[in-house]
Amino acid sequence: MNHFLKKIPLFSSLNDRQLKLLEDIAIEKSYKKGSIIFTTGMKADGFYVLKSGKVKIFRSRGGKEQIIKVFEPPSMFGEAGTFMGENFPANAEAVEDSTILYIPRKQFLSQMREDPDIAFKMLAIVSKRLMYFVDLVESLSLKDATSKIAHYLLTRDKGKGRVEFKTNLVSMELGLTPETVSRTLSKLKSKGIIRKSGNMIEIVNRKALESLS
Repeated sequence: MNHFLKKIPLFSSLNDRQLKLLEDIAIEKSYKKGSIIFTTGMKADGFYVLKSGKVKIFRSRGGKEQIIKVFEPPSMFGEAGTFMGENFPANAEAVEDSTILYIPRKQFLSQMREDPDIAFKMLAIVSKRLMYFVDLVESLSLKDATSKIAHYLLTRDKGKGRVEFKTNLVSMELGLTPETVSRTLSKLKSKGIIRKSGNMIEIVNRKALESLS
C-alpha cells in the first residue's frame, strides 16, 4: 500500500513513518459495479482513495443525472465535504468493480496537525478541483457538442495521444446524448482528426482538435 499511496499527490512527499501512520488508519473497501459509495447530504466523515476500478461523482434531480467527474486510479475523492466537516455535495457510484481506501476524517486531521505540509498540499488539490468545476460549467453552458468532445479528449490525453472513451459515460458527463456523441466522433474521424478502435481514441491531428475545442 505504501507504494500506491505515494502516487497520490497529497501523500507523495510523506516519509515512510508518515505513510505507515496513514496505512494504519486507512480502511480498504470493495464495491461492486453500480454500488453507491455515498449520497448527497450524507455526513462526510472521511474521504476516499480509488485503488482500482472507476467511480463517478454525480448529481441528480427530477430523474435527470449529471456526471461531474469520473475518477480513475490513483485518485482521491470526497475530500471537500470531509475537510469542511459538512455533508457530501454529490453522489458517488462505482462504475466498475472497485477497491477503495477510506480515510477517516478525525484520524487524518490529527495526522495533518503533526505535518502542516499535508494541509498545504490539500489546499492545492482543492484549488485544482475548483478550476475543474469552473471549466466544467463553461463547457456545459457555452460549448457545442464538437467543442465539448474535443476539449474532453485534449484534457484526458496527458501527452499519450490515446484516450479511453466509453460513449455512455462520456455522454452523461458532457450532457449530450449517446447518439450526438457518436455522430460527432464520426465527423472527427472523417476529417482525419481522430481514429477510434473499440473504447480507445487516438488523436491524429492535435492542432485541428485544439482549434475545435
